[in-house]
Amino acid sequence: MLFTSPLIRIDHIIQVSERITIANTEKLNRDGSVVWIRSLASYNYWKAYELAFARGDSVDRTALIALVNNASLLIALAVVYNAFYVRLKSGRLSLQNLISGLLLGVIAMAVMLNSWTLQPGVVFDTRTVVLGLTGLYFGAIPSLIAVAMTSILRFSMGGDGVYMGIATIISSTGIGLLWRYRRRRVLHDLSLGELYVFGLVVHLAMLACSVLLPSDSIGAFFSFTALPVMIIYPVASMLAGWAMSSQEARRKAEETAKELAATREELGLIFDAAPVAIISLDLDFKVTEWNMAAEKIFGWARSEVIGKPLPFVPASERESHRNLTLAALSGESLRGQMLARVRRDGTEVKVRLHNAPIVNGEGKVEGVLGILEDVTEQYRAEAALKESETRFRELYMNMTSGVAIYEIDKENEVPIFSDMNPAGCGITGVNVESIKGRDVKEVFPGVVEMGLYDKIIEVWKTGKPQHHPAKLYRDNELVFWAENYVYRHGSDEIVAVFDDITQKRRTLEELERRVTERTEELEAANRELEAFAYSVSHDLRAPLRAIKSFTQIISDRYSQSLPDDAKRFFGFILKAGDDMSQLIQGLLDYSRLGRTALNMERVSLAETVDETLEVMAMKIKGENAVVRVGKPLPEVIADRSLLNRILINLLDNAIIYHKPYQAPEINISAEQESGDVILSITDNGMGIDQKFHDRVFEIFQRLHSSEEISGTGLGLALVKKCVELIGGEITLESEPGKGSTFSVKLRGGGDVRSSNTNG
Repeated sequence: MLFTSPLIRIDHIIQVSERITIANTEKLNRDGSVVWIRSLASYNYWKAYELAFARGDSVDRTALIALVNNASLLIALAVVYNAFYVRLKSGRLSLQNLISGLLLGVIAMAVMLNSWTLQPGVVFDTRTVVLGLTGLYFGAIPSLIAVAMTSILRFSMGGDGVYMGIATIISSTGIGLLWRYRRRRVLHDLSLGELYVFGLVVHLAMLACSVLLPSDSIGAFFSFTALPVMIIYPVASMLAGWAMSSQEARRKAEETAKELAATREELGLIFDAAPVAIISLDLDFKVTEWNMAAEKIFGWARSEVIGKPLPFVPASERESHRNLTLAALSGESLRGQMLARVRRDGTEVKVRLHNAPIVNGEGKVEGVLGILEDVTEQYRAEAALKESETRFRELYMNMTSGVAIYEIDKENEVPIFSDMNPAGCGITGVNVESIKGRDVKEVFPGVVEMGLYDKIIEVWKTGKPQHHPAKLYRDNELVFWAENYVYRHGSDEIVAVFDDITQKRRTLEELERRVTERTEELEAANRELEAFAYSVSHDLRAPLRAIKSFTQIISDRYSQSLPDDAKRFFGFILKAGDDMSQLIQGLLDYSRLGRTALNMERVSLAETVDETLEVMAMKIKGENAVVRVGKPLPEVIADRSLLNRILINLLDNAIIYHKPYQAPEINISAEQESGDVILSITDNGMGIDQKFHDRVFEIFQRLHSSEEISGTGLGLALVKKCVELIGGEITLESEPGKGSTFSVKLRGGGDVRSSNTNG
């Protein structure tokens, strides 16, 4: 290889150098780099020869190798820059830096291994050219890699010049990085003069580093080496840098061209994807551009309109269109003018036009660009809104309710009048012009006492509409009853809709008076009816007992002498007497309900159910009934005696109305619901059709004849009245053949809200 042996023949080195140059011609031919590289190789060779000859020195093999190495270095550096660095620009930056640093380090090391020796331990090579340009063109990371590699190599080579060698490595690279920073990485426009100055600075620094040489070596360096170095190396740096700048300029041009192409493509996509019609005209008013949105809005394809006048301008608008276009060509732009145009199918389309002149790079107008937005639906919506506003304005002006509109002074939190409709002015006796801009308290001082003022402020702060109930408004001039509905419109506007309900209030007061009188009359009638029922039922008990007693005596004493028909008739009389007794007792019980004071207290459902089961034990046993009680049963607020009566009647009802030949099964349970207790009694009896669910709670209502099932028709009526007296509710769920569930809603065992009240 070229750099492996310092004893190789000079003519062979030159031939190899020429072959390297030719081999890279194809790679570098794009920017003409090979021409100056070959010239540089010849120039460096003969220049070194002439300098040595002029000084009278002998040109030995080592000096020539150093010159050839310099030429080969420049070739290799350009090849590396072109083949690797530029190609990796679009790749990963870390990989690019690593590869560039390693390759540049290898080149610098190869140069160092084929150096020219001034004296043992003091060598010279073109590492300063390599590392200076590396710092300038490749940046920090590749430079640090190359510096590390070359410093390690130079240290391992040893000798008197090791410290100078390492110092030149660091100084040349550092100058390159500082120059790069000063240029802000804009390297494609570096001139030959600047590059020569750069090379001169790098190698002046190298001369400065020579102070690190031994004293005898410093003298030899300046007497034999300094001048050739300062002549050749800055020129070499200039030419190599110029090649790299040319390459960088070409890359920048390619990137710019790609960016321009991408921008044009992107603009084309935007042009076609734009939701508004984009149309351009030339100076003859003919179409030059027509995007997809224009096709969609107007119906004509691009191929149908290019090079032709605009097809969507109605005949009646052509003169106006011409004037608009001429105005745009003269530099007058339009912003949002509404126009009427026609589609291909003849329908009208409303568009909003924005246009401007198209000016070329020389400042001459070449045409007009127009952007047209389809606002047909918006136009219709605005027209509908305007119509709606007109309608509601008429409603506002003609409605019989008053409407007051306030604006809130945020700083003082004061409602200020901004408007009031004619009805409101008529109700309050004010003129709208006289109250605008005034505080509501100033106009109507009574609103504070009325409570409306605070309601307005509350609605403004919360945004929640409020109903201000009927209140009497009173001040020095006005007295009337008003009812207000207040809501917030927007952020700072309050609307109050109000009515003068003075006459309505008087009518309601009259109705309330009449209702009160009628209620008192009905209550008196009810009391009389209850008293009558009590009196009748009480008075009927004595003769009924006599009838039953004498009938029983006759039946017992004369049963042997009576015929069978007579005995059967006496049985009917006794049965009817028993039924009559039950009915009279039921009437007495019903009439007594509500006549005595209620004692509302906490009552244990568990204890009450147990007491009821004890009272009903004989009947439960007689019917072979099964009663199950769900635990636990909570406390409720009720009158204890009425609650006992409710349970007894519901349990008795469940036992009586059981299915033939099937023993009654009854479940008693309770559950809590939102502070209330739902007591449920469920049976497996006959069930009740849906259409009779309300009727069963009416007095004397029976669904079966007395021959089928005995009863008075008072049991469930008594239950309902008891439930209502203690403030509860009773409901029924039942289907024929599937049993029934009676549910009683009672107050839970919280605080007793009412005690010792009369019904």
